[in-house]
Amino acid sequence: MTESKQEEKQMVDILKSLADNDLTIPIIILGLVREARLWHKQVLEHKRNLQNKK
Repeated sequence: MTESKQEEKQMVDILKSLADNDLTIPIIILGLVREARLWHKQVLEHKRNLQNKK
Protein backbone atom coordinates (compact mmCIF):
# COMPACT_ATOMS: atom_id res chain seq x y z
CA MET A 1 0.00 0.00 0.00
CA THR A 2 1.40 3.39 -0.94
CA GLU A 3 1.97 6.10 1.63
CA SER A 4 -0.86 8.27 0.28
CA LYS A 5 -3.27 5.32 0.39
CA GLN A 6 -2.26 4.64 4.00
CA GLU A 7 -2.86 8.28 4.91
CA GLU A 8 -6.23 8.20 3.16
CA LYS A 9 -7.21 5.04 5.06
CA GLN A 10 -6.15 6.64 8.35
CA MET A 11 -8.27 9.71 7.60
CA VAL A 12 -11.28 7.53 6.78
CA ASP A 13 -10.79 5.56 10.00
CA ILE A 14 -10.59 8.76 12.04
CA LEU A 15 -13.73 10.18 10.41
CA LYS A 16 -15.62 6.92 10.98
CA SER A 17 -14.68 6.96 14.67
CA LEU A 18 -16.19 10.42 15.23
CA ALA A 19 -19.77 10.91 16.33
CA ASP A 20 -22.11 12.45 13.75
CA ASN A 21 -22.11 15.85 15.44
CA ASP A 22 -18.28 15.81 15.50
CA LEU A 23 -18.08 15.39 11.72
CA THR A 24 -19.08 18.93 10.82
CA ILE A 25 -15.71 20.62 11.34
CA PRO A 26 -13.58 17.95 9.56
CA ILE A 27 -15.95 17.95 6.57
CA ILE A 28 -15.79 21.74 6.32
CA ILE A 29 -11.99 21.69 6.59
CA LEU A 30 -11.67 18.97 3.94
CA GLY A 31 -13.92 20.98 1.63
CA LEU A 32 -11.85 24.13 2.15
CA VAL A 33 -8.61 22.25 1.50
CA ARG A 34 -10.06 20.85 -1.72
CA GLU A 35 -11.16 24.30 -2.86
CA ALA A 36 -7.75 25.77 -2.01
CA ARG A 37 -6.02 23.09 -4.08
CA LEU A 38 -8.28 23.79 -7.06
CA TRP A 39 -7.72 27.54 -6.71
CA HIS A 40 -3.95 27.06 -6.49
CA LYS A 41 -4.00 24.87 -9.59
CA GLN A 42 -5.94 27.55 -11.49
CA VAL A 43 -3.50 30.27 -10.39
CA LEU A 44 -0.51 28.21 -11.54
CA GLU A 45 -2.19 27.49 -14.87
CA HIS A 46 -2.97 31.20 -15.35
CA LYS A 47 0.67 32.15 -14.61
CA ARG A 48 1.86 29.48 -17.05
CA ASN A 49 -0.47 30.84 -19.75
CA LEU A 50 0.82 34.38 -19.19
CA GLN A 51 4.42 33.21 -19.56
CA ASN A 52 3.60 31.32 -22.76
CA LYS A 53 2.09 34.46 -24.33
CA LYS A 54 5.38 36.37 -23.97
